[in-house]
Amino acid sequence: MVIDFKIILDFKLKASLLFILILYFSNSFSQSISTDRPSAQTDNSTTLHYKAFQIESGVMLPFTENELNSISVPNLLLRYGILEKIEVRFSTDLMFSSKNKETFISPIQFGSKIQIIKNEEFQLAFVSMLTIQSKNSDSLKSFYENIVTKIVGGNKISDKISLGYTFGHDIIYNAENEFNYSILIGNSISEKFSGFIEFYGNWQYMLDDKDKAINFDFGGSYLLNKKMQVDAYFGRGLNNNSYFASIGFSYLFMR
Repeated sequence: MVIDFKIILDFKLKASLLFILILYFSNSFSQSISTDRPSAQTDNSTTLHYKAFQIESGVMLPFTENELNSISVPNLLLRYGILEKIEVRFSTDLMFSSKNKETFISPIQFGSKIQIIKNEEFQLAFVSMLTIQSKNSDSLKSFYENIVTKIVGGNKISDKISLGYTFGHDIIYNAENEFNYSILIGNSISEKFSGFIEFYGNWQYMLDDKDKAINFDFGGSYLLNKKMQVDAYFGRGLNNNSYFASIGFSYLFMR
């Protein structure tokens, strides 16, 4: 019997390539996308995995007293896991003013999310974002608009019901600082579809009249696959005349 070493070598090479591909795709698809969308205020309480990159985008239509404000077309959040429990974040909006018929870019935000606690029943993370908008070069203060810091938490209530919440503080340059908060109840209706209801608001505690805003929104998301998600949500003010609608799309890139 003649042994064809070329055939054996070719088989081993194909088997090795197949093994590498299996490892690659199992790693790529073992984690499902998990986004900060679609709620208005409550972020996801977990960070991205190491070397994962995620794009979250959407169109926002805000109204005040039945008048359409500047539209986000789109608002954009980019997230990247630099470590297993730390992600960096970049956010900005492409805005269209329906009143002036002008397009402009909103101030840039960048920051990080750090995982503090993560287990099956409870997650806790710290988020900090700095908003940059250069007005002039005479003072360092002119380069930032506000600094946002917040604690983001999540609790598993049952197999389908979850609770999310945030407690934050905004340091706003040349304006009134404020506390902000939110509470969200999520429902995993199926493996691909989930819905939520959220109450959120802010408190400008330095004002004499202690201005407060309380808002409400609801919506849902649908997983096209483990890497892609579409979503929509709607909301309005409970003690103000504002309301809004948003639709979005998110995509997860794994190493």
